[in-house]
Amino acid sequence: MTMVDFHPLINRNFPRILTQLNRDPNTAHYGSFDRNWWHYKIRDFSSIILQQGGYFLEMAAKMPEYKDFSEQLHAYSAASVGFWAGRAGRKGAFEEYYPWENGYPPLAFSTLAAAKIFLSQNLPVTVTGDALTIAARKLLQRFEAKAANQQLAGLAALAVLKKINPDLVDGLTFDRLTEQTLALQSDEGWFTEYDGPDLGYLSVSLDCLWDLSDYTEDQRFADSATMAFRFLAKLIIHNRGPVGMHNSRNTDYIVPYGICRFLGSGNQEDSILASQVMDILYSDTDNPDHFFQAVDDRYWSHYIGHSVVRAQLILDGIHRNTEVTTPKDSPDLFWNGCGYAMASQNNHRMMISCLKGGIITIRNQKNYFNDFGWIIFDGKKQFVTHWWTPSIRFTGNPDDLGITGHPVQFKENTSTPFKHFVLRIVSYFSGHKIIKLLKDLLIFRKSDQRFEFKRNIKIQHGKIVITDVISGLKGNEKFVKAPRFSKRHVASADSFHLEDMAMVKGYEYNTRSQVIGRIFEATTIVNLD
Repeated sequence: MTMVDFHPLINRNFPRILTQLNRDPNTAHYGSFDRNWWHYKIRDFSSIILQQGGYFLEMAAKMPEYKDFSEQLHAYSAASVGFWAGRAGRKGAFEEYYPWENGYPPLAFSTLAAAKIFLSQNLPVTVTGDALTIAARKLLQRFEAKAANQQLAGLAALAVLKKINPDLVDGLTFDRLTEQTLALQSDEGWFTEYDGPDLGYLSVSLDCLWDLSDYTEDQRFADSATMAFRFLAKLIIHNRGPVGMHNSRNTDYIVPYGICRFLGSGNQEDSILASQVMDILYSDTDNPDHFFQAVDDRYWSHYIGHSVVRAQLILDGIHRNTEVTTPKDSPDLFWNGCGYAMASQNNHRMMISCLKGGIITIRNQKNYFNDFGWIIFDGKKQFVTHWWTPSIRFTGNPDDLGITGHPVQFKENTSTPFKHFVLRIVSYFSGHKIIKLLKDLLIFRKSDQRFEFKRNIKIQHGKIVITDVISGLKGNEKFVKAPRFSKRHVASADSFHLEDMAMVKGYEYNTRSQVIGRIFEATTIVNLD
């Protein structure tokens, strides 16, 4: 059984999360978790998604080290629900990024946290007024198809609301949303996140699936969680850690609660897998290089903090022994649905993401090599091959892959007072109707047909050969190896990673490139001896 211990990590972040909370009961903002709003006053609205910090405190109150403060922690978490409820009825309520947003993620995640606190403490209805009714109505009317973790959070919130009061949630609508939500899961086990799998968000989905299973007792949610976990486990064990930039949404973190639930699984194989995954991911959280060390205060107040506490409560309640099973090296793996290819040679482990332009990572103990494709500079315009694009075509097997696609044009978007002024006016009158437009502007980009790239990756004895061909040139383009930092905007991504400093450590490689006419050619050879 795993020997992971989150207590030191929780104890370090416990005061930081409390710092985000307005703890003064004699103010109108008591219970707000948005310190930028109630304290620094550099934001003109309270980002309601941060109210999840209240659920962290509700769970932390159960830990032995905080038993002397449990009554106060429960009071704080109840205050977070009261503040949440006071904002729910406002025009454009459920704001995350700008006033009058009426966004789905802040609606789903904040309602889920508030409803669980409400149920846990059996709070009187006077605390929430009609907020639960408002939230339920909105959740029943919306569906988020591109980011499954958000939809699962919204469905889980409805399940808790239904537990509080069955009259809040129409049963037929809940059943329809359940069918639609579970349909977002592929046959390979992953849920769609911007057209592909993302282990960070998949772990958030796991947390929500277990909430759904617990509050509905519907076996479909437990079965879905099992499929998702097994997909995640194979990738983590092969890679001996997170997959980072190979995620469709570039996340580096993985939250532990949903994984911990499998430690007590009746299926021994899943229990062993969970123990191995836990040890790979969380046995060294004190290490400065660990992904949790780079998580900012916003996401500790978000779903990361309470997932870690809930996981520790499970760990505290199970018997542990000192025997830790070492994961076995897996054979080559190829998921045609999402384009993941995984191979190994001696102690070298390779991962290739075909649908992300054929980016490749090689690992060997502490050493690593990353190749995230190219940036094409055409004057002031930038085109990147490192972008999850479903239209990319790939053929072959993990030892010899051919990948063909078109790069995505990236445009810098600088925040200015004028843009925010316009955004506030439009959002005041249009609410969530403008969200799709904003996502298309900031997140979803179509590939640009003016250039075509072809990448071939061959794993040979003692070396890997990466060949790139980019056609459609006009003659004045410049080519730069893409850094680890992704061009795609994802709020929880782009935390600092050591590989931001150095893309390669311990591997010898050589890249040669040339432009012939309207074609750019490059060959990279990585030595595996």
